[in-house]
Amino acid sequence: MESKEQKNAKSVIRHFSPAWYASVMGTGGLANALFMFGNQAEWLRPAAVALFWLNVALFIVFIVPWTLRWVLHFDRLREDLRHPIMSNFFVTMPVGAIVLGTNFLSIGRAFFARPFIGGLSLVLWIVSVVLILFFGVYVVYTMLLKENLQPEQVNFSWFITPVASVVVPLLGNPLAKMWMGIDPNTAKLINLLDIGFFGIGLFLFLIIGAVVFNSLLHHKMPHASMAPTFWILLGPIGVGTLSLLGIADVSKGLGMLVDTSGLQLIALALWGFGLWAFALTIAVTIKYLRGGGIPFTLSWWAFIFPLGAYTLASYAVFGLLQLPVVFWYAALLLIILVSLWLATAVRSLIALFGGGLLVPKAPQGPAQKGPAKA
Repeated sequence: MESKEQKNAKSVIRHFSPAWYASVMGTGGLANALFMFGNQAEWLRPAAVALFWLNVALFIVFIVPWTLRWVLHFDRLREDLRHPIMSNFFVTMPVGAIVLGTNFLSIGRAFFARPFIGGLSLVLWIVSVVLILFFGVYVVYTMLLKENLQPEQVNFSWFITPVASVVVPLLGNPLAKMWMGIDPNTAKLINLLDIGFFGIGLFLFLIIGAVVFNSLLHHKMPHASMAPTFWILLGPIGVGTLSLLGIADVSKGLGMLVDTSGLQLIALALWGFGLWAFALTIAVTIKYLRGGGIPFTLSWWAFIFPLGAYTLASYAVFGLLQLPVVFWYAALLLIILVSLWLATAVRSLIALFGGGLLVPKAPQGPAQKGPAKA
């Protein structure tokens, strides 16, 4: 006969939401941002280190129920894979792995040997590339097969798939640099895959973005619980800027490019698009706040990583141009990022101890089930 603890553990595994890994993405992104800003303010570095260790712990803790669910509760997992909202969040696990790899390459260097970090980062990158491609194809494929997709099911979370593909070079670029002096052919292969996934993410962003905005123009906005996912719009922009700058640098180092100014100009144009996207995101968020507020769900973590990516991109643009106004813009973004992370982390802990995030208190209908489910 099963004990109460065993039943609770099985229930947690059965209902474990893939959206939990969005917290790994967001925490890792904030850690990298604080560490980078530590170049100007050294006192930020201890906070970055603390978040790094927290992110390591989160990834390890989450990987257990995430993996066991595939084995013990595949029936429930398959339902989520076919859902137009929940299916988009499965890719947060491999993206979280890539973000964790970037944490090790930047912050982890002070605690681990270079060969360990290089080997771990390569493993995380390979596994993530495979899973991002699988989930990216599967999610879009199942959407194409749906014959009764409702307008309200077209939502901002669809941007996660483009974000995932564009994230690949964030870890691939430094890996390619590491392999340049060891095996140039391996470095070129990594660089080629980085370019390929950047292309996948870029064109998916254009295609899916057109579908989402077209739907929103003709139908009402999603429920307020989905409001944080609109911030995912900043993800492909911020990550795309960082990835393209890195690809340009690596490609030049491999002799594939003579001059990187053209790619840098495109990266700057993409970052500039973020000015419009950030303003629109703020306007949409204010609209939801004035309309009754945004109820807390796991979707709140969608506030964090996209803004973190855009903050890092803004700092990278400052590093490229050395314009003070860009630095202060990036600093403003960092302040907003820290505030949102603190608010989301505190609300997550409160809800977690309340029991509602691990096991739903009441069953959800197919139209309402989304990232709030855990």
